[in-house]
Amino acid sequence: MFRLIYLSTPKPEVGKPDIDQILASSRKNNRFNNITGLLIQDKKRFLQYLEGDQKAVEETFNRIASDPRHTAVFMVKSGFVVRRQFPKWTMASKNAERSNSLVAAVSEMTKACDKDVADELLSFAAARDRAA
Repeated sequence: MFRLIYLSTPKPEVGKPDIDQILASSRKNNRFNNITGLLIQDKKRFLQYLEGDQKAVEETFNRIASDPRHTAVFMVKSGFVVRRQFPKWTMASKNAERSNSLVAAVSEMTKACDKDVADELLSFAAARDRAA
């Protein structure tokens, strides 16, 4: 199973209606392309984990990277994992804005993941929390 993790910064004018549209479109496209994953956002960043066929995931990432609602799109990691980590989620989402802790949001959403994948996502979230 191929996976890709990226961080990006939404443009300042991106609000809840835009995020709702991104999620609706992602869920539809991901279902069609057999991609699963999660999107966690706070006031300043998107953290997204995509998994599925390598070609489909990379094409999805390329579309995201060219989306004008995102800036500073940075691929954190890509490669293969043993199994799908989010098999039931065409695109799970959590807004960390309320708690202001990306770690808390990621921790909640990665409970069923393999330990190494959860630890990886948590380390990225912790770095983001420290930078905030």
